[in-house]
Amino acid sequence: MDKRSPSRRAVLSFLGSGVAVGLAGCSRLSGTAPAADGSDQSGNTASDPPEISISISTEAEPAQLPSIWTDSESIEEFQARFSVETSGQPTQAAVSNGDVEISQDSEQWNGTSVTVQPGQMLTGNQEFEATAQKNNAKAEDTTQTTKKTPGNYKLDIIPEKNEELRKTIQENADEDNYLKDRGEFIKEDPVFNSYNSHQNLEFDKLGVDLTALEWRHDNDYETLESDYQDPEAKNFIDSIGTDTDNPDIESAKNGGGGSIYPNGSLEQREAGQFNAEEFSNAETVGEALDWLHPYLLNYQFTMPGSGPISSEDFIYASTLEQAIEQKNNNDLEAHAWDFDLDEHGNGLIYGENADGSDELRIMETISGPITDQFHPLVEDSNYLNPDHDEFNRYWHPLRFGWDEHSDSKRWNFEEEKRRASHLIENMATSGNLSPKAEMAVSSENTEKTGVTTEYLQDFTEKLREYNQNDADFDELYNQSKILNKLLKDQENNHVVYGDTENPQYAVVEDDEVIDDIWKDEEGHYDDFNKFLRDNSSHSMSTEEVDVTLKQKR
Repeated sequence: MDKRSPSRRAVLSFLGSGVAVGLAGCSRLSGTAPAADGSDQSGNTASDPPEISISISTEAEPAQLPSIWTDSESIEEFQARFSVETSGQPTQAAVSNGDVEISQDSEQWNGTSVTVQPGQMLTGNQEFEATAQKNNAKAEDTTQTTKKTPGNYKLDIIPEKNEELRKTIQENADEDNYLKDRGEFIKEDPVFNSYNSHQNLEFDKLGVDLTALEWRHDNDYETLESDYQDPEAKNFIDSIGTDTDNPDIESAKNGGGGSIYPNGSLEQREAGQFNAEEFSNAETVGEALDWLHPYLLNYQFTMPGSGPISSEDFIYASTLEQAIEQKNNNDLEAHAWDFDLDEHGNGLIYGENADGSDELRIMETISGPITDQFHPLVEDSNYLNPDHDEFNRYWHPLRFGWDEHSDSKRWNFEEEKRRASHLIENMATSGNLSPKAEMAVSSENTEKTGVTTEYLQDFTEKLREYNQNDADFDELYNQSKILNKLLKDQENNHVVYGDTENPQYAVVEDDEVIDDIWKDEEGHYDDFNKFLRDNSSHSMSTEEVDVTLKQKR
């Protein structure tokens, strides 16, 4: 399985949109001012006819753009077409709406007909101006057209470089080749291939730089720490494999704190000692965590201050992740993130091992978990073991949509769904307690983004059964990046639907649709393509959705 393969299809994006109404105005000529004797400086008298002229009129109005582009659509239906006539053989002529200019030598100018693509028009009513020029003489004329876009429509996700974010990475990354080492620019991924509208549309395109968005999670943990002026995570990582001469740190390495090392014994009440060599030579993330995890817990217990623990400090997950990637000799790769488990934090940690295999583990964040486990493989976790005595004490978000085990018996469906969504959101951020707004997604932002029940159930299932299925972690990770990008957009309402193998995205105009999606236990909104086809310009209430979707069945 290729872990770093994504790439991008080339897309021609135009600015704006428009559809047409309007009548041609009067040509206007401007040139050199006339001399006092009634002649102008070009040799013509004031009574001479204009040297050049131009007129523009709307020849064809574009149709309203569809909510979902299909192969049966013809781009010609959505183009504006103008009739442009000139006299006096101007040397230059152009048609423009202020954002796009079409010159006389363009392929879109054919004789007296000028075609404007929908992606070259602004949304709504707009004015197009035709201009002509010859020497010092100029002529102008205007007409109007309108581009009609639907209020609800499907999004075409396209690869597009985020130059601002890339500049931030170049200025702040510890790694010299941060972007290059991550594929430089991802152009191929299911999020780009699941839906493609016509390249000459613009209103439904969303550009995404999946490579640069790695920074939202990987952002240098030392920089994050600087917000608190607390270098504890860096000091912890630096202490691995070195004699610090700090009695508290050396105590943690020797079992102070109570967490048991692999060379210790719970039955014999022997904590054991941290073995830096064993950790450094571990060939799997699980083996590395066997040494690293108790050391971090002991370190947190013995050192002054709150320490890197997720219930108190957002850098807990990144501390484990960075320690593995920086201090292990076998090029292990780790990706850890945390989330809320009611009374304390919890997390997941993904790893790529020395032999090319990979694994996903649940990551405990406290030294005395009720499951008596610290980093089990997901399928072995007692949080997901119905036979465990404490199975229902904490409801793990990976239970969402899990047959008869989904119900928490504690929260209503909407709360369970939002908790499961938060687990997926945090996959692509620095952590749910990050102090930087651009790196964390507030649960309040879900008021403008809805995730359908079917999509979320499929995502949690892919994670819950990751070690037994053929899911691609990077593809899941990339979908988390998209979700975070949508959550940060406070201007539009978005919907994520489909499933993880065929992710779909849409814009809707009605806030109530988003609210209904979070409460949609029956999955009425799962077939969101039908909703878009039936409601291109307006939304429906839950009752209306119920009726139309039942008719389909």
